[in-house]
Amino acid sequence: MSMLETVRIKAEVSDDNPLGYIVINKTDFNEDEHELFGDESAATGGKKADLQAALTAKGIAFPANATKADLQALLDQAPAQ
Repeated sequence: MSMLETVRIKAEVSDDNPLGYIVINKTDFNEDEHELFGDESAATGGKKADLQAALTAKGIAFPANATKADLQALLDQAPAQ
C-alpha cells in the first residue's frame, strides 16, 4: 500500500487553525491558488510574488494572469545582468 503525499499550505490563523496552515493532497496543490507553508515553499523556488518582483526589477513585462511556471520561464530566459 502506497502513502499519499501531502503538502502544507498557508491558511488564515483562527481559533480552529492556530498554526496558520492546512494539509492537502499534493495532487490537489495548485500554485496559482495555494501558497506553500514554511520549509516547503523554499523547496519549490519561492513565491509567485517573488518571481514577479524579480521580473519587474529586470524590466521584463508579464501578463497579470501569468502562472508561476510562466513567470519562472520568463525569468530563466532573461539575459544575465
